[in-house]
Amino acid sequence: YKRTYGVSTNSYRDGVVLSFVTKGPYSTNYGSRLYVMDGEDTYKHYKLKNREFTFDVDVSNLRCGLNGAVYLVEMDRKGDYDGVRNKAGAKYGTGYCDAQCPHDLKFVQGEANVKDWDSESVPPTGHAEMDIWEANNMATAFTPHVCTKAGLTKCEGSECGDNDAGERYLGICDKDGCDYNSYRMGEQSFYGAGSDFAVDSSRQFSIVTQFITTDG
Repeated sequence: YKRTYGVSTNSYRDGVVLSFVTKGPYSTNYGSRLYVMDGEDTYKHYKLKNREFTFDVDVSNLRCGLNGAVYLVEMDRKGDYDGVRNKAGAKYGTGYCDAQCPHDLKFVQGEANVKDWDSESVPPTGHAEMDIWEANNMATAFTPHVCTKAGLTKCEGSECGDNDAGERYLGICDKDGCDYNSYRMGEQSFYGAGSDFAVDSSRQFSIVTQFITTDG
């Protein structure tokens, strides 16, 4: 992970350090995506009603134009493992999708997309996404992206909401989302690098998100 993807444990061994550019012996890797596991073969599913989700971050070196993110997506716990078409499953990172309905997934519901593969030929898929935190050291936001269909969904035509087809707002998923950005909302002294801001992004800080229901 460290040599190929630039991922390593932190000095306290209770978190991870993610590097954006990692030059390996055979290639250069940009960015990474990690999943939280709940055992050897299953993803962690969070039950968040009337609970809070908390983590610490250090974005002091994450400059403008880059984006660090922690988000939840509506993935199958086993990564669409079925023992027949998909024998890899969550252990090997299958089953991913998000509200942007990406075209470049290598596996969709256990089916390998390898025939005549390129990033545009694979049928897009989409499902709900909750961005708990997206930020660098200058800006931050949290954004729910809802979809009209539950679970991972293969889409065709306008329901994919493809940008190139001019159909972004016709798809089953809200790609823009309903985001909350404090600076754009008018509170320009809330977040930024330096002691003049309520949240000083030049230092480590904690993100706390509470999911409070009306019925307690």
